[in-house]
Amino acid sequence: MNNLLIVDSDNDLRKNVSHFFRNNGYEMDEATDFGTAVRMIEKRIFDVIIIDYSINGGFVTDLIEVDKIKNMYSMIIIAAQKNYINDAVKAIKLGAFDYIQKPFSIPEIEVKVEKAIEHKRLKHETDSLRGERNIIYKAENFIGASIEIKEVFEIVQKIAKSNSSVLLTGETGTGKELIAGAIHYNSLRAGGPLIKVNCAALPENLLESELFGHEKGAFTGAERQRIGRFEQADGGTIFLDEIGDMSLATQAKVLRVIQEKEFQRVGSNKTIKTDIRIISATNKDLIHEIESKNFRADLFYRLNVVAISIPPLRQRRGDIILLTYFFQKKFCGELNKKIKEIHPIAIKQLAEYSWPGNIRELENTMERAVLMADKDVISPDDLRLPSNMNLAKWDYNSIRIPSGGIKLEEVEKKLILQALKMCDWVQKDAAKHLGVSERVLNYKIKRFGITHPRWKKNR
Repeated sequence: MNNLLIVDSDNDLRKNVSHFFRNNGYEMDEATDFGTAVRMIEKRIFDVIIIDYSINGGFVTDLIEVDKIKNMYSMIIIAAQKNYINDAVKAIKLGAFDYIQKPFSIPEIEVKVEKAIEHKRLKHETDSLRGERNIIYKAENFIGASIEIKEVFEIVQKIAKSNSSVLLTGETGTGKELIAGAIHYNSLRAGGPLIKVNCAALPENLLESELFGHEKGAFTGAERQRIGRFEQADGGTIFLDEIGDMSLATQAKVLRVIQEKEFQRVGSNKTIKTDIRIISATNKDLIHEIESKNFRADLFYRLNVVAISIPPLRQRRGDIILLTYFFQKKFCGELNKKIKEIHPIAIKQLAEYSWPGNIRELENTMERAVLMADKDVISPDDLRLPSNMNLAKWDYNSIRIPSGGIKLEEVEKKLILQALKMCDWVQKDAAKHLGVSERVLNYKIKRFGITHPRWKKNR
């Protein structure tokens, strides 16, 4: 629940504003003068403070200073008569969020307060990440030594400084959101917001409102004006996760934002300009979705300026143990547990498991293991991995041959490369995955000209 304070000697105005916001679910406090307001601010943190510029008993600039010392995230709105507007604007430079001219209506102050609360939320999210991003979002600090993930990091470093749209593809749980954060916080937009939207989490009508915002009364239930994510992301980056689940109607509107750099709130004719970078992500095959008429080809080409495919964890097995120890240390700190090591059999199980849920599944597994461990060693029982640790059988019926045909040799080569990547380029293990002998695989590797820096020769 949001906490509001109004500081004004006008009893009627103060009571009317307080009555409205209390009836709309806000915690509301009132002060009639400078001294009372200072005592309230010292005792309680307020989300928004509405202050009359001509406050009794002190100066509004001093009250701003008191609040900033107490709580840097309060949003201050200056209420000023017309002849004090210039002074109210100067107060914004000293830390106030906005001003409103007196006399004002309840709907006018409602819009100001809602914008202030949304700005406060975004500022808090941005600042909380800012302290971590130098560690978390630097590509060189990502956990992983495999060639596959290093290639991803190299692309991130190359394209981060640009404004080009980026499409991240990969299975669920591979870390697409983390990669999006790395791109944003290593870009020239790092000082701006990173706004995240899960396009699969909301039905179409709510997603449109989430992205573009809406006006009060635009549809049933729209009791207040809402600022959309594209508007919030102005000057920064918007991350559209699960873009493949977006409806065709919403896709058309997103395409317009990319092309025209403008949009309209739902229920409004006013055009709003926005300066954003778009990073999108999906675990779907968008080419297949285009062929099935579920995704717009023109939007795909706009989003797919830079494509980054994030490999699943089973294709970067050399990173599994590195990530395991990273999560062990992380959760020992969070859960205040002292675990010295992981049992060798547990390590073997972790290394051999297929990890269909990818990094997210590994993280959850290690959190549970650290929590459940009774001793200072994580045992196989603490992991509670599924008894059948093999990959699910391939559904051969899911293979699709394009209408234009396909070369069997190309498919065979790609399958061999996938198997090698899954097995960290160990040919013996890749042969087992493909159900062929080492000699047959070695022959095909030579035939297709497949090489790897780790191999002294194709053995």
